[in-house]
Amino acid sequence: MKISSASVLDINSLLNTIKSTLGNETSVEETAKNFVTEFYNKFEDSIVLLRLFVAIQYSELPGYIQSFAEKLAGTANLTLSPDNYVLTLFGTIGKEKAWHDRKVSQGHQGIPLPTSDFVKAIPMMSALLEQLGFNLGWIRGDPDIVAQHIGKLMGSFYVEDAATTKDSKGRNIIAAQDFVRKYSVKSVLGFGGGYVTGGKMLTVICFLNENIDKKNAVNFQSLGPVFIVKTQQLVADKKYFQ
Repeated sequence: MKISSASVLDINSLLNTIKSTLGNETSVEETAKNFVTEFYNKFEDSIVLLRLFVAIQYSELPGYIQSFAEKLAGTANLTLSPDNYVLTLFGTIGKEKAWHDRKVSQGHQGIPLPTSDFVKAIPMMSALLEQLGFNLGWIRGDPDIVAQHIGKLMGSFYVEDAATTKDSKGRNIIAAQDFVRKYSVKSVLGFGGGYVTGGKMLTVICFLNENIDKKNAVNFQSLGPVFIVKTQQLVADKKYFQ
């Protein structure tokens, strides 16, 4: 099925499938795999690449993801602290076989979020957090922002034209234009939100081979709360990986 032709009923059908099939997993990673698989199977005709991230703290990550994030932070001469958030890849699926395994990702196993300036330097990340409504004080671990806002946030992300849409600084929001050209990526939708406790954040990003309008993108944000509910206890227990 094409996402551009998906009705609210079609999205609700996927929502109900996810609700009924997820919930018995023993890790966030396993739940993420099942989530992206159900999503991809429903809308495979449109999806080039689908990825699910959860922002968790550096100290909670296994060593190989810590090292990955450290190298990225090092490109800006930054050192990560235990409390810094890292947008961690938990689920991935797409047209290429390599995109079915998070461990072989070349650039996105763990994206560090050490400072607001670092995030602002990444066009897609900056636009993503802005559209989802995340105050960048969350990155600093500001206790008032974490306690009062993160768990209440839920929103959508939308890039109308992956090849031409720019941010307020004139930068392509999707910086990887070679990827856009090679796979004929037309538009991007995403959704996410905050966990009730712990300041954790869910982000799902979907690169599409067709143009969709913003209304289509917004309709998918109802899927975010389901994943958060299904993984809330796993996150609280720090049962992240298989």
